[in-house]
Amino acid sequence: MRRPAVLLAVAVALGVPLTAPAPVASAASPTTEVVCQDWSGAPQYIRHIYLNAENPSAVRDFDEHPENLTCYEWSGSAPATIQYSISYVMNGVDHPDGVTEILTMGHGFGWTPAMPGYVYRASFTLVP
Repeated sequence: MRRPAVLLAVAVALGVPLTAPAPVASAASPTTEVVCQDWSGAPQYIRHIYLNAENPSAVRDFDEHPENLTCYEWSGSAPATIQYSISYVMNGVDHPDGVTEILTMGHGFGWTPAMPGYVYRASFTLVP
């Protein structure tokens, strides 16, 4: 039995589309990528945050309790200026008394949270 024919029959029976979903951003909209990673130990997690004209802001929670979190704009992305802010969340309440700064190509930030055990929230917004 030929495998592609079987896969096609299963996909049709289940109603699963065989084409890849369309990307969220159009090709005309340059995308800026921010990479955040925890350098405090293993296993090390990495977050990729994508911003563009259609999706100009993103919020990420770092519930892994990072001891040393760095975020930077990836050099292969479209150059942009990004405003970021960091706060912490305790018992479901956001405490926005953290840092608010500008992130630009080649300039990132390192964040060493003062209160381990809380969820840290980072917000990123493209600056027009």
